Amino acid sequence: MTNKFAIVVDSVSDIPEELKKKFNIPIVHAKVIIGEKEYLDRVGITREDFLSHLIHSKEKITSTQPSPMDFDIVFKKALEKYDHVLSLSVSSKLSASYQNAVITAKRIGKDKITCIDTLSVTQGITLMVNHAALRREQGMELSELLEEIKQMIDTQKFFFLVNELKYLQRGGRIGKAKSLLGTLLDKKPLLTLEEGAIDALKSVKGSEAGYEEMVKLVSEYADKYKTFVLAGAYGSDNPDFEKLAQSVKTNIKPLYYVYAPIGPGVLCHVGPNVEAFIITKIPESSKELYQNI
Repeated sequence: MTNKFAIVVDSVSDIPEELKKKFNIPIVHAKVIIGEKEYLDRVGITREDFLSHLIHSKEKITSTQPSPMDFDIVFKKALEKYDHVLSLSVSSKLSASYQNAVITAKRIGKDKITCIDTLSVTQGITLMVNHAALRREQGMELSELLEEIKQMIDTQKFFFLVNELKYLQRGGRIGKAKSLLGTLLDKKPLLTLEEGAIDALKSVKGSEAGYEEMVKLVSEYADKYKTFVLAGAYGSDNPDFEKLAQSVKTNIKPLYYVYAPIGPGVLCHVGPNVEAFIITKIPESSKELYQNI
């Protein structure tokens, strides 16, 4: 395999703009639908306008995954510059994006495109993109990198707190979190991703208790992993969570940290009031890779 490969993601990776530009990451955009209007995720509508619709509008709001044709356009353009394409897609348990990427790869040529089901979403994918891009800059062969990405997928832990489950239930992505339905009352659901599907951890008595539980879990995995990267992700701006995330970063000292907003393509399914921590082990052999970033 080659070390001259493009790294392609779908828009629900919510990859920060500076990372996209720094490493030249092509994005395949999902679509967000508000009533009768359709927008390209993260392009056709601002996050602020979308949040306003999500909070105040009575119209149906949903999303649809990129089509095989959407992938076809991006893959072919990437192959004009690179020998190969590494496609990192949102969890196949949450979207058909991965399946559509695979369909397109078969049509173009499987020897030119490698499709990975990250079993993740939003900044969980960003952590993998950043690692892949750093390794590419270093000159690592794709075959070696794929082993490391697999390890990251296997060890990633995703914890997120939402106000309510109605958005997940309405979008059909509630998974095992449905076990909490009818039990919340004045509590909030603390959720996770288990093999790429949404699962329930527990219900908590408000945000403060939820934050405390997430910090406990992240700290436990930091102690276990030793070499790891960390992400904080959020819906509506929340200075309290931003301060908490910065404190967690200072205390557990990840090799890489990103704090970034969740985009419309994800928010329409989880609601505006969501906060998440994602921690992922990286191979000890890659520790030096992060020392200069």
